[in-house]
Amino acid sequence: MQHAVSFSTQPRAATSDRQAAGERVAKRLRGAISGAVHTDPLMTYAWSGDASSYRLIPAVVVFINSEDEVRAVMQAARAERLPLTFRAAGTSLSGQAVTDGVLAVLGDGWRKLSVHSGADQVTLGPAVIVAEANRALKPFNRKIGPDPASQATCKIGGVVNNNSSGMCCGVAQNTYHTMARLRIVLTDGTTLDSGDPASCEGFRRSHAPMLDALHRLHHDVMADDELVALIRHKYRIKNTVGYSLNALVDFHDPLDILTHLMVGSEGTLGFVSEVTYNTVPEHPFKSTALVPFPDPQSAGRAIIEMANGGVQVTTGVTAAEYIERRALATVEHLPPMAPLLPWLTENSPAVLIDVTAPDAATLEAEVTKAEGLLRRHGATHVDFSTDEHRSHALWDIRKGFFASAGAARPKGSIMLTEDVAAPIERLAEFVVDLRAMLDDHGYADAVIFGHALAGNLHFQMGDDFSHPDSAAKFDAFSRALSDLVSVRYGGSLKAEHGTGRAIAPFVETEWGRKAYEIMHRIKAIFDPERLLNPDVLLNEDKSVHIQNLKLMPLADELVDLCIECGFCEPACPSHHMTLTPRQRIAVTRERARLEQTGEDPVLLARLNADFQYAGLDTCAACNLCSLRCPVGIETGTMIMGERARRRSGMANAIAQFAADHRHGIETAMRGGLAVADAARTLVPPPVVEAVTEHARRLTGKHVPRIARTLHRGPGAPKALENRQDPRRTGFPVPITQAGRPSVVYFSACPSRMFGAPATEQALLPTPEAMVTLLERAGFDVIVPDHLTGQCCGQPFQSKGFPEQAIEVGRSLNKTLSETSDAGRLPVVTDASTCAKHLRAFPGDATVADSAEFLLAHVLPRLVVTNRLPVVAVHHNCSAQRLAEQPTTEALAAACAERVAVLSSVTCCGYAGDKGLFVPELNAHATRRVKDDIPEGCTLGVSTVSTCASGLSEHAGIPFVSLPSLLEWASRP
Repeated sequence: MQHAVSFSTQPRAATSDRQAAGERVAKRLRGAISGAVHTDPLMTYAWSGDASSYRLIPAVVVFINSEDEVRAVMQAARAERLPLTFRAAGTSLSGQAVTDGVLAVLGDGWRKLSVHSGADQVTLGPAVIVAEANRALKPFNRKIGPDPASQATCKIGGVVNNNSSGMCCGVAQNTYHTMARLRIVLTDGTTLDSGDPASCEGFRRSHAPMLDALHRLHHDVMADDELVALIRHKYRIKNTVGYSLNALVDFHDPLDILTHLMVGSEGTLGFVSEVTYNTVPEHPFKSTALVPFPDPQSAGRAIIEMANGGVQVTTGVTAAEYIERRALATVEHLPPMAPLLPWLTENSPAVLIDVTAPDAATLEAEVTKAEGLLRRHGATHVDFSTDEHRSHALWDIRKGFFASAGAARPKGSIMLTEDVAAPIERLAEFVVDLRAMLDDHGYADAVIFGHALAGNLHFQMGDDFSHPDSAAKFDAFSRALSDLVSVRYGGSLKAEHGTGRAIAPFVETEWGRKAYEIMHRIKAIFDPERLLNPDVLLNEDKSVHIQNLKLMPLADELVDLCIECGFCEPACPSHHMTLTPRQRIAVTRERARLEQTGEDPVLLARLNADFQYAGLDTCAACNLCSLRCPVGIETGTMIMGERARRRSGMANAIAQFAADHRHGIETAMRGGLAVADAARTLVPPPVVEAVTEHARRLTGKHVPRIARTLHRGPGAPKALENRQDPRRTGFPVPITQAGRPSVVYFSACPSRMFGAPATEQALLPTPEAMVTLLERAGFDVIVPDHLTGQCCGQPFQSKGFPEQAIEVGRSLNKTLSETSDAGRLPVVTDASTCAKHLRAFPGDATVADSAEFLLAHVLPRLVVTNRLPVVAVHHNCSAQRLAEQPTTEALAAACAERVAVLSSVTCCGYAGDKGLFVPELNAHATRRVKDDIPEGCTLGVSTVSTCASGLSEHAGIPFVSLPSLLEWASRP
């Protein structure tokens, strides 16, 4: 316990004063916190939405990284009478991560991840992504209990505060039941660590009145048998409506009550700064099946039996996801669905089932039991498979329903989602009644799916809240839903998404007056000022669920289907620096709306101007966001289109000049780097960096910054027979000249212009290494003539000059066609970015990336003679989009005893030449890369030379190309 601060209760600031109050909060916090503070219209709007259907523009956005900063933000918000909301990933579905007050976003300071000895426990900071925690536990065949569908994006802070569960979690493995320790900061600034005896003892002394109040509350509840019975009944199934009242029944010690009330409190009682979980088994043996049924009733009856009376199991059927026919229709075009299509009728749902076991024999026995059960209840096709790839593919479809079903809605509409639960023994009838209610209220487009073993169903539908009757329609539906679930079925109106704004008006209906009053007493004990998220969870405004609803105006057909779920954000290199794909889309929509309505031209002009840097200049346009998006939205392509529309006549003239003078520009670039290399021999490298950085700033970023890891490239390669090279001696058994296959090698412009740092292995430059490897493997290498200046066009495309990109690319395609005899000979390039672009804009010749060609055609003909102990591997954005990760890792594994894949870096942010002109993007994207470099690792690899340069600067070890490393590894 530490740092208690005093406060006085004050009314909240009026709406008209919020912006001014936000500016004052920002003034109080600048210099007091390490993170960014935003009050400008662009950034506050960017943070105005979560994954729910609500939008509230915060008065100020602050990034926090420590408990001291939590206290500072609490004090500043209190002083200016603004409500305070904490935000982790913003995947919240009930509107609990948005506010019109102070939005405190969790920064990198909350990323603690510590696996305890034996992996029976893991300690996590609130900014750790669930999937990251499970990756750390996977080697031990353990995982954390909560497993939400958004686990690749959502963070531990949100999981704790919403008591999130998921597909296999059930009730027994949620945070409430698997939490071993909690560290929290209360509204008076006090820190309590439930796992630290000294902290607990100090808290008992300093906060005796608070603990006495909780103790009285416990006794008041326990004295009411009817209330106790209600609480026990409500938590037999998943339930996140209101506060965790089971804490008042399950525990006697007020400290235990306090920490368990924090779980599921949606940031309304305090701040969770750390949690320790008791981990659960992740059995290594698993079999998966997507099982169709003739009708919902038969599927429901099968699930009731599989549910084992609601008792959670870790061996046997551990997951059963109900997917109704209308939901299946939104994904039936996907390849993993093909085997199921012949068995689907107009009304047949399917159940996605996992059977897990600790060993193969047990798995076989459990699968046999499950097959018999399923057929007994009428399953029309049962096909269990242990194929891990197929299992992942099926579960990716299920996890993506939130977005893929949302993308099936009409453009311009918002996606609405609810999740409810009923007692498992009534699931079969509940499914039918829920479908009928949706249809009766005009939501025939809705789809139903969910975690059926826990009686938990999700449903989604679309509506356009720009239409005057839509809010009233949604209100009527919500009230009918409350009656169906809470009254008729005695279920949960929110099973796992949290109460938020969406269900706050219906908490009393679900729980009754006595329980509802207990919840208000809890809020008063923890937060008498109503400082924290005051409009969430408990709200006397019975229409709050239809206020501040999102509008989704049409803005760009490339992104109009986006539901703003945020699944894309972890892949974005500018995440937490400027904008994410979700935020770029949201701001683009608002600009389009303002353009259409003409209501605030001053604001529109400001948003357009500020979007240049935050939206355009700092977007890597890598489109890794599309790989995370269940419907493949390419935000980067939208950005490239806007760049093109914003280009002036002068900019186009410059681009055309560059396209016409590529040879001279490449030569000048190599010459400039040669000067920089020479300068570094005379003055310290930091001086060269400082001079070029100063010039970059003075010229409005028109002069590139030259980092110490950026060196003059080797230029265009020549075939080895034109050079004397001692490494040619001692080749493997030579292939006769007549039998040697030929290959065309196109060395990409980044490999020609930019060289790698020196290493102790005396590695060859990429072009020379590539030629050496190809000839060493028995190929005759054909290098196109006049290679200097040849370019695939990708740099022009990404900068928003599509006409010049086509012109330049057409020239290269002509050269490659001539050199390869119209594609008769294979063509290989040495940069993933160029390989990907040439596939998108193909000519006669199909171009292979070096990684795939080396693995398939070169490595089998080599003898590996040298290996590193460990090599770091970066999968750059193009390599990821080409799905080359296994290929790259296989090549790296041939050159090293161990491969360490960078987990903190997605796109490195170098993005062609952004590392030269916007180097802060590269620095931000790689800010945690040193944590990924294992002890003893002295070298890393990437498949693009510019990416390698940026990684070399920030990782602390040199990054080189795969051909350079493989040439060394196979050097005779």
